[in-house]
Amino acid sequence: MYKRLAFNTASNLGTLFLKLGITFVMTPILITNMGNYDYGLWEMVGAVIGYMGMLDLGIRPAVSRFASRFIAQKDEAALTTLYATAWFFLLVVGVFIAIILSVAGFFFADLIAPADSSDNLRYTWFLLILAAQLLITFPSYTAESYLEAYQEYYLKNNVTIFNSIIGSTIIFVFITPENALLLLAGVNAVGTCSKYLFLVWLMQYRRKFLRLRRTYFSLAQLKELLRFSVKTLVQGVATKIENATDTLVIGFIMGPASVPLYSIPANLVSYIRLISYNFTHVFMPYFSSLGALNDQKKIQEVYLTGSKFTVAPCLILAIGAYALGADFLALWVGEEIANSANSFLGVLIAFLVLPLFNPMASRYLTAIDKHGFFAKWQPIVALANLGLSVLLIYPLGILGVALGSLIPALVFQPILLSICCKNLGFSPVVYLHAALLPWLVPCVGMLIAIFFAKEFFLINNYLVLLMVAASATLVFILFGWLFALTVNERSQLAAILKRKKHQG
Repeated sequence: MYKRLAFNTASNLGTLFLKLGITFVMTPILITNMGNYDYGLWEMVGAVIGYMGMLDLGIRPAVSRFASRFIAQKDEAALTTLYATAWFFLLVVGVFIAIILSVAGFFFADLIAPADSSDNLRYTWFLLILAAQLLITFPSYTAESYLEAYQEYYLKNNVTIFNSIIGSTIIFVFITPENALLLLAGVNAVGTCSKYLFLVWLMQYRRKFLRLRRTYFSLAQLKELLRFSVKTLVQGVATKIENATDTLVIGFIMGPASVPLYSIPANLVSYIRLISYNFTHVFMPYFSSLGALNDQKKIQEVYLTGSKFTVAPCLILAIGAYALGADFLALWVGEEIANSANSFLGVLIAFLVLPLFNPMASRYLTAIDKHGFFAKWQPIVALANLGLSVLLIYPLGILGVALGSLIPALVFQPILLSICCKNLGFSPVVYLHAALLPWLVPCVGMLIAIFFAKEFFLINNYLVLLMVAASATLVFILFGWLFALTVNERSQLAAILKRKKHQG
């Protein structure tokens, strides 16, 4: 099982790094051709679509969780019923969302167009493209949840890689200021729909017992899914408010043209959280399987070890983003965005990285059906986030929005750690000692390395930036090997590296 977890995690990270590379190349091109308004609109509409995505009522993670249990129990009949029930429910949701976006496109497109625009038709088409995309992809999410339950992440990742390369190439070759918004929306829609339709076909081709027939739809199964997923829904709504509202607050109060000043640094830093997400994504079905087997000792071992090794790369990226982020932004997208980011980058990084100090929390609590904690607390945190962001944006601008996100998180995360440790059966002190404190010396060493490097080198090109970042990362790895890893962990890693070398 560890081998499969490692393979799936590597596949997830490979896909993520490819997307990061595409983002690095394409973002300046998109900004140049779309302008600040349309680029900001794309970010705002993406946030709104994210909220609409929660109309699945949290079914998707629930499907993954229940399917993992049925797979462990080898219950094909239950898997078939679950698959059909989730599919038809999500189809209804997809139709509902498509109708809303279609009506908005035909009758209210002028609301999202610039005040001086004489071409509102493209905004109509923009919304209609999104409607078609969600109509197709919503029910198809069921197949993706099943791939996760079967620990076959690499299959969807391979399709994602192919689509990302083809789509970005098409945009790179054909984009112009006149077609940028519709080309981006159209290519994204075609790529996403083709991916999910292929996954549906593949899932049913590989598992012949899965059938999409209305006779397999079970109201009792749907009720059981909703009983579990309603807590996930509340958690999802709160998380969306916490993570996506900043863009909307800035867009509505300061205007869409101000959104890129925040969203580009935020999207860049958010890759740190996405890396952690991809490290931990495969663990929720695994925790669910271990829970079904009542193997608490194994759960504790996996939680502590997985957390320790997930925290390390996130710390490297967070330190690098804090110390070198403004320099990178200046080289990448220009001084305007870099200078704006200087005022809030540290606060933004703290907000995005703070949950990563306990990266397995959501996966574990969801797997053992204890995620009701999120349903109780995260709405309070999210509303505090929203209220503080709106309150602080007037005197402090974008910095106020970042502070409005960070302050509630500083209260919530220690409480979350306490709840997780209580369910795991050890104290927060044990967790801190095992997963976080070992990385203190490597973090300090990396910060000192970057500080001295910037004293001697002027970061005026990517090569110098890369050299400084790589040198500081090597300092972290060296100090981590010496001070963070136990003798047993060093031996295990050495054995893995030796085995890979022989295989190569």
